[in-house]
Amino acid sequence: MEGIDFITLSVCLLAISVYGLLKSKQTVNEERTARSAMVGSGASVWSVTLSVCSGFISSISLLGFPAEVYYQGGMMLWFAPMYVIAFPLVAYVFLPVIYNLRLTTLYEYFERRFNYNCRFATTTLFCIQMILYNSVALYAPSLAISSITKIPILLSIFITAFLSATYICVGGAKAAIHTSALQMALIFVTMTFIIMASLNETTPFEVYKNVVQGNRLILNDFRVNPTIRHSVWSLMIGGMGNVVSLFAANQLSMQRYLGMDSLKSAQKVALLNIVCNTLILFSYVSVGFLIYSYYKDCHPNITNANELLPQYVTDVLSKYPGAVGLFAAAVYSAGISTLSASFNAVSSILINDVWKHFRLRKNMGEMSHEHVQKAMRFTPGICSQLQSIVLQLSFIVFGAGGGPVLGSFVVGLFCPVVKGRAAFIGFVFAVIACFTVSIGSAILKVKPYPLELGSCGDPSNSTFNIDNLGRITSTPLMFGLDRIFAISYQYYSVIGVVTNVLISIAAQKFYAQTSQIMGELVQRILTTSHFRPSVITINTAAKMKRLQRLKRQYSTMEQVEVDDKNDGTPQESHAKPRIDNDDHLFKYPGNLRGVKKRRKLVEKTTVIAKNPNCVTKNEESAKNEKNENTAKSMQNSSES
Repeated sequence: MEGIDFITLSVCLLAISVYGLLKSKQTVNEERTARSAMVGSGASVWSVTLSVCSGFISSISLLGFPAEVYYQGGMMLWFAPMYVIAFPLVAYVFLPVIYNLRLTTLYEYFERRFNYNCRFATTTLFCIQMILYNSVALYAPSLAISSITKIPILLSIFITAFLSATYICVGGAKAAIHTSALQMALIFVTMTFIIMASLNETTPFEVYKNVVQGNRLILNDFRVNPTIRHSVWSLMIGGMGNVVSLFAANQLSMQRYLGMDSLKSAQKVALLNIVCNTLILFSYVSVGFLIYSYYKDCHPNITNANELLPQYVTDVLSKYPGAVGLFAAAVYSAGISTLSASFNAVSSILINDVWKHFRLRKNMGEMSHEHVQKAMRFTPGICSQLQSIVLQLSFIVFGAGGGPVLGSFVVGLFCPVVKGRAAFIGFVFAVIACFTVSIGSAILKVKPYPLELGSCGDPSNSTFNIDNLGRITSTPLMFGLDRIFAISYQYYSVIGVVTNVLISIAAQKFYAQTSQIMGELVQRILTTSHFRPSVITINTAAKMKRLQRLKRQYSTMEQVEVDDKNDGTPQESHAKPRIDNDDHLFKYPGNLRGVKKRRKLVEKTTVIAKNPNCVTKNEESAKNEKNENTAKSMQNSSES
């Protein structure tokens, strides 16, 4: 890497940073609220579209997708038709619900729909998922770039984390949106430059011939075996679950939608991501084919799959001044865009779901725009300090964490009978199922099964270790529990959704039947002579007659409630209990609600027995009638 490359790298990163910070300061006639600081506002549709796309087009995908095509072929092109189905679901099924509620974070929905336990569980899983995923977003590009720029890994990690945190600390969510959009544009430009420069060294027909001869143009794998890592069904069905969970049930993308001025604009952002993701997918696959065509006879001397694209850029494009620096800037931009989006999402989650509840409990009032900006200066730093703890678990958490959350979302929208307790149980079981499969796959070390790499592609003649391919693909195993753990990672989200929905519905039915059975059991116990509620004994014959008369009126008329605060004035109610011949028992149908009503009526009858002045309206009218009849009879007798 020469001086011109370092200049290109520095200029690109500095220009993007200054642009984002300047755009974040343009807040004329803009409402400065806590919500706008966390989700952003005032950005254009295309800026938000590129920002949403860049949230998951990280340096991992920039380095990993071409390597996947190089080793396993172009089956990932089936993502393109899947996008056409998945993103309209995001735009017209999930997005209107969250947007119309005007929430700050996605996980507020779970508290409104179910209970706070569901919100706390999903929030915790998301924070852990993002912190672990960011470890790869920091470490992987730093490791790859260090091989071509000779920049130390620790320095590279510091630069990436510092720039990502700076956007959030100084400019908030709006700065993150504009910088991510410009970084995504830089990635498009860089990939286009790599393709055009590579085609100067060869021809499209030659690339096509080499790809076909090397069995890299594989598009017809229709096997239904779930252990096939990339088949048509795993990419269409499992990939759809992944895309919906990432773009509809994840705070990274949802916070961008919520910052739009209208629901229609937010839906445009979701639909335009079909175009952006399809273009970036075709560019990744094209670069992968070009790399294979160049190295088809001899595999490069690399130790990790993430080094394949940087090695290709160094070998082929280094003769173009500034090309290596431009590629390094694109890799850094991919990492920074993902980190800034995740820092912003985690910050908004911690502020809105943790700090806000703490302030309300301490009676500190609502948060202002300034309060949020101050808090967002600390949370990215905390997250960046946790990046290197559990690097090896990051893919497991990110692959298995989205399905259970999406499942809770599906339960909340399409299963109205499911309540909070059943939804929480379903979420817990879904998390257990996803992590069991993913962790089992990691423990068993399901190995990839690459295609032919050429005459010098034998591992004995290269320092490349086949285990370093990570989660690119795997060999179907044919025995024991290994078959379960060898399920394609594309199905992890689907497993989480299906498990969550089924367990939630089953748990809700179980609790409903248990409540009915317990209600009938309690009713039978209470109707026995040993458990009859006691009523104050009425000693005088007059009070006994009065009680019997009131009970007969209760059987045919509306119940009368006694309001102690209104000097015993009776108030009408709509309950009409059924009375039997027993003096002090009111029988209802065999359920727990009837038992409660029965106890309430017995208590009210006791109050009436204690208070002789408490009478019904009908009794008052009867007394008035009696007085009128007495007065008339006395008048008639006096006249006669």
